[in-house]
Amino acid sequence: MKIVRAVLLGCTALVVPAPARAEPVSAFFLAYTGATGASAAAAAALYPTITAVGSFLGTNLLGNLLLNVGLAYLTRPRQKAQDTEAARINSRTEAASRKQLVGPVAVGGEGGIFGEFDEDGNFWYIVAHGDAEMAGDPSYILDDIPVTLSDATDGFTAGDVLTDDFCLNGDHNKYEGSGTRVPYFRLYTVSPSASAVYGTKPAAFTTAFPNLPADFYLAGVTYTIVRVRAVPLDHRHKVYRWRGVRGLGEPNVVLYADFNRVYDHREVGHDIDDDTTWTASGGNPANIWAWWRTNPFGRARPMSEIAWDKVAEAADVCDETVLDRSASPVPRYRCGVAIDDSSGRAEGEQEILKTMDAFVAYDDEGRAYPVPGKYVAPTLSFDGQRDIYTSATEIIDDGETAVDGVVVRYVSPLHGYTLQDCAPWQNPEYYDDGREPNYHFETIAGCQNHNQAFRLAGALGMRKAAAKKAALGSTCKGVLAKGRRAITLDLDADFTGVFEIASRVQEDENGLACGFAVVPLASDRWDGAGQSEGVPPQLVPALEIDSSLEIAANVTITQEAVETSNGTAYRIRAEFDAPARPDRFFRFRLTEVGETDFEYFSTDMDELVALSPLVAVGATYDVQWQTTTAGGRATEWAADVGGSETEYEITIIADNAPGDLTGVAATAGPGRVSFTGTAGEVASHVGVKVYRAAVGAGFGSASDISGTIGSAASAPFSVTVGDPAATDIMVGGDFASASGWTGTNWTISGGKATHAAVDGNGLYRSDVPVDAGEEYRWTFKVADRTGGSVYFRMNGDSNVFGTLLSANGSFGGTLTAPTGLTALGVFGNSSFDGSVDDLTLVKQTASSITVGPFDFWIVPVAFDGTEGTPDGPHTLVIP
Repeated sequence: MKIVRAVLLGCTALVVPAPARAEPVSAFFLAYTGATGASAAAAAALYPTITAVGSFLGTNLLGNLLLNVGLAYLTRPRQKAQDTEAARINSRTEAASRKQLVGPVAVGGEGGIFGEFDEDGNFWYIVAHGDAEMAGDPSYILDDIPVTLSDATDGFTAGDVLTDDFCLNGDHNKYEGSGTRVPYFRLYTVSPSASAVYGTKPAAFTTAFPNLPADFYLAGVTYTIVRVRAVPLDHRHKVYRWRGVRGLGEPNVVLYADFNRVYDHREVGHDIDDDTTWTASGGNPANIWAWWRTNPFGRARPMSEIAWDKVAEAADVCDETVLDRSASPVPRYRCGVAIDDSSGRAEGEQEILKTMDAFVAYDDEGRAYPVPGKYVAPTLSFDGQRDIYTSATEIIDDGETAVDGVVVRYVSPLHGYTLQDCAPWQNPEYYDDGREPNYHFETIAGCQNHNQAFRLAGALGMRKAAAKKAALGSTCKGVLAKGRRAITLDLDADFTGVFEIASRVQEDENGLACGFAVVPLASDRWDGAGQSEGVPPQLVPALEIDSSLEIAANVTITQEAVETSNGTAYRIRAEFDAPARPDRFFRFRLTEVGETDFEYFSTDMDELVALSPLVAVGATYDVQWQTTTAGGRATEWAADVGGSETEYEITIIADNAPGDLTGVAATAGPGRVSFTGTAGEVASHVGVKVYRAAVGAGFGSASDISGTIGSAASAPFSVTVGDPAATDIMVGGDFASASGWTGTNWTISGGKATHAAVDGNGLYRSDVPVDAGEEYRWTFKVADRTGGSVYFRMNGDSNVFGTLLSANGSFGGTLTAPTGLTALGVFGNSSFDGSVDDLTLVKQTASSITVGPFDFWIVPVAFDGTEGTPDGPHTLVIP
């Protein structure tokens, strides 16, 4: 680290109206160095003005300027930052502090003002947010959950909170997205206005409390009245389950809105003397600063002390757009603050200035205006040989500094308007990723955008941890530096170029000399200072806890006979799969169709069965079920059997034999078989099964390949077993054309390919899309054979062959496609004399049924599993 102190004497003649000569120089030098004794006294007597200037520009001033060069305008004097983020907390104190709100800001407020139950059991309470007028549409956060309110166009009352967490269903269980939504919270926000300082209380509130004093007002305050719907005592815990300050289980309330109307000199409709013409700030920090400067509860300065044309220029700078890390445009600067009345008014001003890295300047008439952070080429220059008396410089050349970077703490809307650390701006002069960085943390709670926070961090970093610093003692020309952000400096080889004024410009009492500190200034200072915006703070990761309530799966409803002392009786039996979690319980109930009185099943979750009370033969019953939890949550009562029915109907019959199927038709498809037809008119019919056996083996050898597939009695059915999506990819397999086929001693005519028994030859094509290593199903028919054999074949890096076929008929099998496939087709040996037809190729899947010719039957099934008369056999070839 190198520190240089220099005394520049060449500009003495500019200080006093006398020619340069030895006496002034000596006197100045002696005064500057703090000389004592007769020589100093003589110098002071001869040249009192020069001596005063020398004392002013002495070691203490330059040393202090150099030491504090990192303290920018906005951080001097060091004020305690406004804790805007804390304003979102709900409180309940006897003497709650009041807050001035301006710009877009999230606020909670005082929750102990009012809390009563009305005569209908509804609970009402008030949260007072702040001394401000709400100037924009609000949004709400209840107990850290952003909520949606009804606008009265959706069948609910305006203000009803419709977010699932704050609603129950018709059975007083937590609303889960289906059934009847019952809102239990309603919000009324009251704001003062230009015409009504008390705002307008909602009629529902005054009606609920008719004995409330007529002068029950909150003057000049924005507040929210919360109405909590009356709830039965045994369900109260499902509504009052939050963390409100009253301790009843009510939610905390945070309101986000743009508060207070401000004067904008750029708006032609704004009358500076009529605040009813003003509009919301939109978060523009320059206009917010001017509002705070002149507001009676702020700095309380007259409007005439503001340089409004300069404020308008600053507001334009704040409205400029920059691109964030996702290339989305964002305003250069935005601001929203909640300033506690117990804090100093200057502290509130500093918080606003920090959001735009600004300082306060004054025009020629002494009127104030903010200078926001933006690079502007300087128009004022200082020459070391002419304008600078003395200087103290510091160059950090050993890579050591107390600050490796800056992190700005800002209020993040994505994190519930809480303080978050922006991505660190890392000082390129000093940052070393091989050691623990020493970051400076700066809280700017009025900032609500990550990109803005990162740019502010860069601006602060290049000022606080500059590689070069200089404290300058200037002539009276230094007065011109007041109100400026930048100058051009030509001091020496190290301190030449554009520099930022990083301290106050201090004058001596005679106005003959000035002192100020500077640091280098690059054009990208307020656009990241040479770095790209880093990753914003991550949202709290979703724990992916499944809070849904699954319905009972694979429910089967049947009737079963029960032997009693009075003979055979019947009850309904429900069987179901085990729930995914052990704290889930399935409840079942039934009622006769047309009735509303339900009876409940006895459920055994270990056996996965529920049994109804005895039911009457010939009666039709509606059966419903629901899922409940140990914590009291539950789904709606419904049924989900084969679709989305809300009820499942079953008619109790004494005869459980299913009727015969009629009009049955069977078709084969790639990897599947399909049946259509109509079920019998017997009420016990609940579904069908599909059986399969080798051709000619008979039903006694058949096996069930489907299980019971539900269908209704007296109704058409259509069932498919196998892969419903499989397709035949064979090109030209119907031999309708010879195009694409290559083969000697083969002829294609009449929709089939015929081989002459001369030599063994293949009939191939190379345009079939197959994947190496995958399994494929082939089928084809052999006809007109009198001798020899034929088989299916794939050629590639290694050739693969299907079954050798030496008879007429339909055949099929599977092959795994080789790598480097060149062609596929059929091959007849030298004695094969016959034809092939209907060649297919289908990709094998897990659900495909076996390839080849089979006999199939379809069988009706009764509610108790009794099977009826099989319909078949249907002989089909499965591709």
